[in-house]
Amino acid sequence: MGKAAIHPINGEERTSQLALKADQALVALAAAGDREAFRNIVDSNKQRMFTVARSVLKDAALAEDAVQESFIKAYRALNDFKGKSRLSTWLHRITYLTAIDLQRQKQRHLRLADTSYDEDLGADTNTLARSESSAERQRLQNHIDNALECLSSFELTVFTLRHMKNFKLQEIAEVVDRSEGTVKNILFRAIRKLRDQLGTEHLRLQEFEQC
Repeated sequence: MGKAAIHPINGEERTSQLALKADQALVALAAAGDREAFRNIVDSNKQRMFTVARSVLKDAALAEDAVQESFIKAYRALNDFKGKSRLSTWLHRITYLTAIDLQRQKQRHLRLADTSYDEDLGADTNTLARSESSAERQRLQNHIDNALECLSSFELTVFTLRHMKNFKLQEIAEVVDRSEGTVKNILFRAIRKLRDQLGTEHLRLQEFEQC
């Protein structure tokens, strides 16, 4: 009888497997009614969930609502968590879909009220020019804010998660339910649009070239 092939597990794979098992154990406790376990889930994930919601909604108050609603949905669906991906990714996906729903509701209400949809883009881009002098930073900030308006909502969400919030490509792909290749193409397209809009400022986008 031939010997079974042995496939060594590297450190990263082992860490990933342990993390998935830890997620499954934590979810099992929460699903069984352990309030402390669910509080742990909330505390560990609420900030990044807010980031996901804020990237879609461009409104802090609405993003907070989306996070609260997402935790309610997640609590009710704990038994559906299978541990095939990280708990954080599962929660980010729920948050993204919840934020999309709230965005659609907001747009419907605005259309009924015959008012324009105001996308406040400044809050998430403050870190882009911290090393600049105050006057230069403000000038560049305004220029970038104007350039970001050329992106579609989906492009802006992907761009924000990657280049402003440091999500990994795989995380973004799972959150928005697209392939990594598609996400990378969207990022390149967004950068190209921004470079076209910024004109002579395009060199400042070089830090974004590595997707």
